[in-house]
Amino acid sequence: MDIIVIIGFCIVSTVICKTVEKESGEIKILLMLAAVCVVFIKTADTLGAVFAQIRSLFYQAEIDSQYIKILFKGLGICYITRLACDFCKDCGENALAGQAELAGKISLLIISLPLFNALIEIVKSLLI
Repeated sequence: MDIIVIIGFCIVSTVICKTVEKESGEIKILLMLAAVCVVFIKTADTLGAVFAQIRSLFYQAEIDSQYIKILFKGLGICYITRLACDFCKDCGENALAGQAELAGKISLLIISLPLFNALIEIVKSLLI
């Protein structure tokens, strides 16, 4: 199973980063970033099948493809924002992590505006 390999890699990377932390913080950050990239690449391989299944469900339900794009963009924003926040917190920059989280939330709000428009149109049509 891929998840066992990924979790094992994460645990080993954490132990290595903890032992290196005492000697040099810069090397720890680079090792951590490299480990995060390896895990992301390993998990990104399996995302294609998940996205295909989600697309299939949307097409079967005859939902506009615009909403699929919004969903995928939202997921991407969430993952990237979480990664950036965790990285900033690991480096001891909590204020910067908070600002990255705020930027992610605002980006999510911006891309979801078409959904709010559609919702308002549905409510209008029900009230008329």
